[in-house]
Amino acid sequence: MNWAEVAARGYAVPEGLHPPDALGELLGMLGSEDPEVRDRQAYSTLAHWTRAGHFDSVLRELGDATAFGLSHESVLVRSFSALVLGEAIRRDRLTSLLPGETVAVWRDRWTRWYPHELDVRSFEEGVGWVHAVAHGADTAREVASHPRTERAELRGLLDTLTKRLRSLPLHLNQTEDDRLALAMLAVLAREEYEPGDVRGWLADYRTLWTPLSFPLSPGAALALRTLHSLHTLLHLGATVDGVTLRPAYPEATLAAVQDILRSVHPYSGEGQTV
Repeated sequence: MNWAEVAARGYAVPEGLHPPDALGELLGMLGSEDPEVRDRQAYSTLAHWTRAGHFDSVLRELGDATAFGLSHESVLVRSFSALVLGEAIRRDRLTSLLPGETVAVWRDRWTRWYPHELDVRSFEEGVGWVHAVAHGADTAREVASHPRTERAELRGLLDTLTKRLRSLPLHLNQTEDDRLALAMLAVLAREEYEPGDVRGWLADYRTLWTPLSFPLSPGAALALRTLHSLHTLLHLGATVDGVTLRPAYPEATLAAVQDILRSVHPYSGEGQTV
């Protein structure tokens, strides 16, 4: 199949092709070091066709394959499997096609992979986007938005995002903070996750940079930028796939985040003095 032509035609299904028959080939392309093949052709085709329902008959197989892909020897396969896994979770959120425990099994594999990923490069010349931290955060956002994800599991998602930041070997500045903040907002948008839960998580999150010392470690720097991004999203909300995410308990959540920000930036907020 000429996948470059498929991409050029806006990912319309070629005449005579049964999309599930191409699933294995497309998944195999996620490890290509050619960013055109990996990103624009393989990932983008998988994403478009999953959203269009073309893989509904093999949605379990798609999710299983990408969940297992999180343990592949290639970081490109691991990172882009996370993105495609998020698409499978999103599709089940909209259709409820899969048995109840399926997304929980995929979430557990993500949890075992994400905080321990060693290759956290954002972008590599000649290879293109690697972006495992951002891609894994996107998966977390989809898990958080799935109605079968319960209160304890929502806390587990935030704990895993926090754990990821504790073991960060490089400074990252390619929108990882925005993607992490959006995943956090997806948790905070759930009514099951109550203000007491928010405060408990933030008490642990602030230990990423306390005691405060400069220069900041990679994890501390990204954690603070992520908190600033989250603070912005709490004010503005965020629209993903036509759905606006806002905190379920806006006043309490905003106050809790602002208290943490003031512990680092005491001038933050009206009426504050330095």
